This record gives sequence, C-alpha cells and structure tokens, in this order.
Amino acid sequence: MSSYILPPPSGSKIIIVGAGAFGLSTAYALSLKNKYEIWVFDRDQIPIPDAASTDISKVVRMDYGAATQNMQLMIEGLPIWKQWNKERKAKGKTPVFYKTGAVFFSQNNKYTDYSAASIKHIREAGYGHVIEELTGKDIVDRFPHFKGAVENGYNLAYLNKEAGWCDSSEAIKHIYEKCVNNGVRFVLGPNIGCFEKLYQQGNKVLGIQTKDQKIHYSDRVIIAAGPWTAGLIDLGDKLTATGQIVVHFKPPASSIFSQIKNQPVWSADPGFYGFPMTSEGKLKVALHSLGYYNQRTSDGKSVPRTQVTHRNDTIPIKALKEFREFLSKFFPQTSTMDVHYSRVCWYSDSQDSNFLVAPHPNLENIIIASGDSGHGMKFLPVVGLKIAQIVEGLDTDYSRAWGWREVNGSSAAFDAMRAGKSVDLKPLQLEDPNNDETRMCTATDLKATISKL
Repeated sequence: MSSYILPPPSGSKIIIVGAGAFGLSTAYALSLKNKYEIWVFDRDQIPIPDAASTDISKVVRMDYGAATQNMQLMIEGLPIWKQWNKERKAKGKTPVFYKTGAVFFSQNNKYTDYSAASIKHIREAGYGHVIEELTGKDIVDRFPHFKGAVENGYNLAYLNKEAGWCDSSEAIKHIYEKCVNNGVRFVLGPNIGCFEKLYQQGNKVLGIQTKDQKIHYSDRVIIAAGPWTAGLIDLGDKLTATGQIVVHFKPPASSIFSQIKNQPVWSADPGFYGFPMTSEGKLKVALHSLGYYNQRTSDGKSVPRTQVTHRNDTIPIKALKEFREFLSKFFPQTSTMDVHYSRVCWYSDSQDSNFLVAPHPNLENIIIASGDSGHGMKFLPVVGLKIAQIVEGLDTDYSRAWGWREVNGSSAAFDAMRAGKSVDLKPLQLEDPNNDETRMCTATDLKATISKL
C-alpha cells in the first residue's frame, strides 16, 4: 500500500502523541524545518518512567545481519551520537554514547548465520576496519570475565569496535532539551497530557481529546506512543505490545566484573545480551524474545503492564529460570548473586520487525510512527529525520520499508537475533491463572540459586 500523503502546509499545527524515542526524535526533526507549530503530548514527565527508552542503557550497533537498511541507518546515526557527546561535554555533562565495542558470540567455532551476514555486509559497506574476529583465546585474553562462556562453547566471536551503548534516559533528556530550544511545545501530565481518543468528523481526524476532556485541534496527528499505540488506535494486527525481560545484578567488589575495565556490550544466542557494569555497580542482562502479552479483557489487545501501575511487578518465574539457566553457562559468576532489580520492558512489535511509519489507510490526517520491535532507541538521533520525510509525503527507501503493509508467509518473522523467532509461536499471557510459569517472581525467587561462599 502506498505511504504517500500530501505534506502539511507551512504553518500547520502538528500534534505528536508520545514523548519517547520516536516522538521526540520526530518533534526535533520537524522543528528544524522552522515552519510548523509542533505540540507533544504525554501522560507523564520526561523521561517517561515506564517508556522503553527510559533505561540505564541501550545497545548502539550497526550489526543487523542481512537487514542492511538498518545497518545504513545506524551508520548515518553514529556521527550524530558523537556530536551529542561534544554538545554535552561543552555543558559539563556526561556522555550519552559510550563506544565500548560490542562482542557478538557464536558457539562451537562456527559463526551464526546472523553474525556471518553482519560481518559480510559491514565489510561490503566499507566498514571492515571496525570488525575484529576473535578466537576463544582472544576473547579470554581481552575480556577475562567471558572465560566461563568460552569454556561452555561460546568460543568464537567478533568485535565491532564502533558499537557500544547509550545512556538512554540521558539521551532522551538531551533531545527533549533540543526540542524545547527549537520551540516545540509540550503538554505533560496524567490529565492534561494523556491521550484519550482522536477527535474526528467521520474519517477526518481534526485533533485529539485528552483525559481532562479538552479537545486539541491540529492539522496533523502523529501517534508515536510506542507499545501503547496498538491499544489506542485500531491497527488490526499490524502492531502488538510484547513484554521483554530485563534484570540487573550488583556484583560485589571482589567479583571479576568489578575488576575488569573496558568491558564491551555483548550478544549471544538464544537472544540474550548485556552491558558493561555501570559506575553505580549495576550489571544489566536482557533477553530479546517472543516475550509476554498483557491482554485486556475488553478486546484482547495486549497493552503494557508496568511498574508505574503495578509497583510490585518483577518478571515471570519462567523468564527467571531461563536467565539462570543461560547465565549458569555464560556468566557462572552470577549464580551466587541475587537479582538486584528486574522489570518487564515493552516493545511495539510489528509483524516483520520493521518500523511502522505510515498514514493510517482509513483515517485522514493521522500518521502512525511506531513498531520499534525492540530496536528503536539506537536510532534516536536519526529516525525522526526519516519520519519527518514521511510526514511531508516524500517517497524514500524508508517510507517503502516502513509503510502500511501486508506481511504473510515466510516474511512474517521477527529479526534473526530474537529467541523463538517463529510466528507459529505466541507470547505467554502475564499472570495467567492457569499457568504458574507466568506469575511474577517474589523477592525469595530472585535470591541467588547457589549459596554465597
């Protein structure tokens, strides 16, 4: 289906619903044009406490297997991450991007198809100099905290020296400040900023109504509400909210994690990835998988269930078991560590892991900008520039890839880094009374599986 739309006339008022990565990046990109009145609405203060973008870290990588368009987008975004670091340094602030490198592990001396494709396409793009292939001995010599992983079969890897991680909450604050400086207006709060419904006449959208029942007129509405999007607007089966698992450990001072400097980001099948230990002593590990649903009773749509509304939520017991089993081989040192913190982080999953940025086919004056599928934050500096082109009706490689589309057959699959990729499998329902594995872990469950000696 064509993603073409007439561009908004100069002077148009554009409302963006959502102040996460996509919403703020789009607001900033549109503000650079200096010809629109841009308003952003959200139900909380920035950074939004339960947004996926509000976190201590997110991976920044160009490694995308055969998905070369994402690789090129990251190549375009990396210089902007570095520019933002310069801007922050000039103001005496900490960096938002840390170029630690990223190690992509394979098992049994054979690269995964994903790693092999990533190496191939990165080299063909002219960036072969950032790739360093590592044997098991190389891995242990360079990064001794991976010794257990190597001994348990993760004995081949490559290092992308340009990759790293972003301080995602600080990055959100940084682009928010840039938006404010460019005249973007914000309406934030649980009543005045909380989207309730579209305001429309027939199929023509004239604005939005917020929870305080006030109508806000606009010439164009952009819904960039992340995993909440599918629960706000009827999108059929185009987007689904899935909950993904994040845990933090706090290794003791005697731990190897506390002693190793220059730790990289890492990724290893099946779908696990992690980060260097932070200056606050947090070691974060996460899982990129099919995840979990939280289906509401009214229509069966999966909607985020977060610690903002369910303060005592942790992670499902099934997920904890999966983490402990994997880490017993990859990071056996964690077996004596309690899980210090855990949460369910929500994705807006599209059917093929490409973003969904397109005019709604049945409504006028509205654009959907969502479908992060768990890999949106790294593109914060650049994704809004591409979304702005779509808002203005330009036909681009991105408008075609991210357009309103039918996905079926072999193309209907999640990206190749995700555990449990088959579309024949379905996420489990959180807190399903008929499945004890989906219950939330207790504090006792999160204690170490092996006694500390």
